[in-house]
Amino acid sequence: MMLPSLGIGLALGGLVQNCLGSSVSRTPSCSELTVTPPKGASLINITATERYGVTYEGPTYNGVAGVVDICDVEVYLTHGNAGDAVRFAIYLPLDKSKWNGRWQGTGGGGFAAGEFDFELVSAVTSGYSAGATDAGVNQAGDTDVWYNSTQLIQNFVHLSFHEMTILGKDLSEKYYGKKPKYSYWFGCSTGGRQGMSEAQRYPEDYDGIFAGAPAINWGKFVVSEYWPVTAQNQGGDPVPYCKLSAITNASISACDKLDGAADGLISNPLKCKFDAKSVVGKKVQCDGSTTTITERDATVWNKIRDGFKDEKGKPLWYGLEPGADYQALAIQPSFIIPKQWIADFLLRNPGADVSDIKQDQLVDLFHQSQSEFAALWETDNPDLSAYRAHGGKILTWHGWADQLITPLGTLDYWKRVVEKAGGEKKTDEFYRVFMAPGLAHCGGGAGPQIPQDTLAPLVEWVEMGKAPETILFSGNGQSRNICKFPKELEYSGHGNVSDAASWKCV
Repeated sequence: MMLPSLGIGLALGGLVQNCLGSSVSRTPSCSELTVTPPKGASLINITATERYGVTYEGPTYNGVAGVVDICDVEVYLTHGNAGDAVRFAIYLPLDKSKWNGRWQGTGGGGFAAGEFDFELVSAVTSGYSAGATDAGVNQAGDTDVWYNSTQLIQNFVHLSFHEMTILGKDLSEKYYGKKPKYSYWFGCSTGGRQGMSEAQRYPEDYDGIFAGAPAINWGKFVVSEYWPVTAQNQGGDPVPYCKLSAITNASISACDKLDGAADGLISNPLKCKFDAKSVVGKKVQCDGSTTTITERDATVWNKIRDGFKDEKGKPLWYGLEPGADYQALAIQPSFIIPKQWIADFLLRNPGADVSDIKQDQLVDLFHQSQSEFAALWETDNPDLSAYRAHGGKILTWHGWADQLITPLGTLDYWKRVVEKAGGEKKTDEFYRVFMAPGLAHCGGGAGPQIPQDTLAPLVEWVEMGKAPETILFSGNGQSRNICKFPKELEYSGHGNVSDAASWKCV
């Protein structure tokens, strides 16, 4: 005769009680949670608070941000006598039955080490325990207050999100009574660089890493982001944005049909041989007036597209691709990150005006950035053998129309990984890259947009062995099954050009 399940439970409970002389241990409540600081760190403070009805208003791309109840564990650590105070926010689904058995580490953007609720709420909504850190630096990204701190730099570059991972896994195990079965990283830009740092420095931290538009090749690309301003400073007044934009639109028109259809996007800008000098003399509208594209306008646009070169014409780093918007990097006051890097870290002169910098000066700064900072900051080690041996998987997507971090830097790294790993086939076993037409930096742009749950194909790959050949992007009234590089999209010859089903990978 079978016992009812309740009877079995009571019987087993009694057996444990009789044999061990004590009841089965229970998992702690939220407020009872404690932490053991990682090696080299000391605990400043910990609070663990039940929070109800937590949500995030705004778009997300690591899942839908619902309304969740969480155990919010706030941990502050310091290191030796450095005087740093590093915040770690570990969000745990409060209802223990809603945990999906997975841990998710989340990254930051720019000079902010973490995004917190922007990524944490959607992670918990999907059932993950998740974490973020500020690395002990301010969320505003003001580097003038920490550029000369060895500890804070180490925190920001790699240490704090590794420590966050240790804390998050430990707290998950304590709260739910078992270790996370799988661990995933999610981040774009700086968050993408952080994910690649985890794979390169701490290969056992994560089973799957999503690294979108990763800010790897740091010492090279950040200085090179100031090349468009420098090109504008050469030989005349800066070219106004309306003219640069008109030339960019002309490049799209010239190369749009290379993929077989006129859809307003360049599927593979590497094939686009557009020369801005072909539109010299064209009339364009600027601030309500008609003006003409000049030889110099075209020269500046070409220089930005062709990338940063020294005075002898030697290429130093890649430029923006046809279809990318030039405003952020070429129009003053321009993007703040390269200005901070140059003024604070290279010149050691916070707040210095670098707006009139010349080519030879920028070349010197590029080499200084490499010699002084590459070893720590670059995060471009192509040897992923330890992460591969761990069984880890990496997914990266990058927009061809990225206006801040050139997609060619990602492809440069991918090619070096392929060479180190022994070919594309072997690389595909653990690292795959997807290049999206018309996609700007971490989203935006004229093309189809990133999936709302970017982690879904990575989870399928890690847990079910189903490696993605394509990833569906949709938005702006169109969709595409983005191909695994080096394949590219080509129109099938029939069907709506806005529909993913009308395109194939070749």
